[in-house]
Amino acid sequence: MAETIDIPKVLEVSELNIRSIVQANLYRYWLQLKADKDTPDWQDFDPCVVRESLPDIMLYDAYKDGNFFVCITGENCRENFGIPSKRSPLDDVFPARVLGDVKNRLTHVLNSNKPHLVQKNMNWKIEASPEEQKKAYTVLFLPFRIEHPQIKLKILNSIYFHR
Repeated sequence: MAETIDIPKVLEVSELNIRSIVQANLYRYWLQLKADKDTPDWQDFDPCVVRESLPDIMLYDAYKDGNFFVCITGENCRENFGIPSKRSPLDDVFPARVLGDVKNRLTHVLNSNKPHLVQKNMNWKIEASPEEQKKAYTVLFLPFRIEHPQIKLKILNSIYFHR
């Protein structure tokens, strides 16, 4: 199992800091939907437009009471992080060692209504090799407004593993 052990690095959300073409395309699409609004509407989001990003996304419901649920998990997120595909509260999805960071990032997006970009490193060991494995990845969080009595935002998060 992978374990994040370093302090995440927060980056300014700009195309210059987004290293993945897929994430950059997703961000451009978000900006297009946003246009002159504070936050784009979820009902305008068409997953077919950014089909290449779907395996690497997670979709969260951000409730007005401050709770979060994972709604949709892309195939690569399920494989790399062992996250189930069913709708679940954060506490049921993430291990305690990363739960606080995930909640803090989502709360930041919920309160700011703005995109958020963070780079992290995962370090882990496998039995077949004495060497520690390392993988850098970047997470882009994009907020969407939704008309719902209990949900304040949909937060789409895209994960890119650096090569």
